[in-house]
Amino acid sequence: MISAKRNAANQRNAARSTGPRTDEGKRCSSVNAMRHGLTTSIESSIWAPHLQSLQALLESDGLNPPEARDLALCILNYERNVQSRRKLHHALRHLRRAANQLTKQCKILTI
Repeated sequence: MISAKRNAANQRNAARSTGPRTDEGKRCSSVNAMRHGLTTSIESSIWAPHLQSLQALLESDGLNPPEARDLALCILNYERNVQSRRKLHHALRHLRRAANQLTKQCKILTI
């Protein structure tokens, strides 16, 4: 259980964390999820060609068509999320490397 002091601090912080307040901020935040493509349906994404073949494979394992389609969608959504995280991790690694090189160059210039 947290103390009354900590609870009061949490409530004060939560009152300030209300999200974007301006129309421009709200507009920008409303498209955050669309930027990476994870909100688009599998049927209209680059993963669509894999849906039918995966569904057919699952049906050949004994699932009925609706179950096979649902499971295929779940599998492809999972793969899409994993790939998205992998790309983000890769980009961050490149940014860290570039930042380290820039820091080294700055140190050399200031000596």
